[in-house]
Amino acid sequence: MNINFIEFTNIICNKIEKDGGESQLIMINGGVMKLWLSENGDGVMNSRYTALNCKFKILFAILNKAIALGGQMDLGANAAQNGTRIGSGGLSVDTIDGYISTEFYEKNIGDKTLRRSTYYAAILDWAGFVTNHRGGYITVNKIFMN
Repeated sequence: MNINFIEFTNIICNKIEKDGGESQLIMINGGVMKLWLSENGDGVMNSRYTALNCKFKILFAILNKAIALGGQMDLGANAAQNGTRIGSGGLSVDTIDGYISTEFYEKNIGDKTLRRSTYYAAILDWAGFVTNHRGGYITVNKIFMN
């Protein structure tokens, strides 16, 4: 099923609205993460990284990149956390952290970046677009594969 940006955004917004404006999910590590819409409505905020607005355009881009990669995408979270440079071992531009850093966060190949993939992957999983797996990767749920 092809999904456009408006449908994608509506699924997330409706899920948060259905939960009274604040949803929550259980992270892979067992912790609870609360979710709510950003103040200007362009993304999802979370209780684990309160300064990070997981913008809908970035969430949608990750989903489409994972589809283009055949339905699976590595997070790159450990590499980003450990200071690995984008484009080197474990942090290619085809990982979530490498991809969003170069496409949306003004980083270049060879730069270090922050670990943001954990939050994006959790939100995409919670919304039903992907499955977030132990081992640091996501798989696109079959209904969304072209």
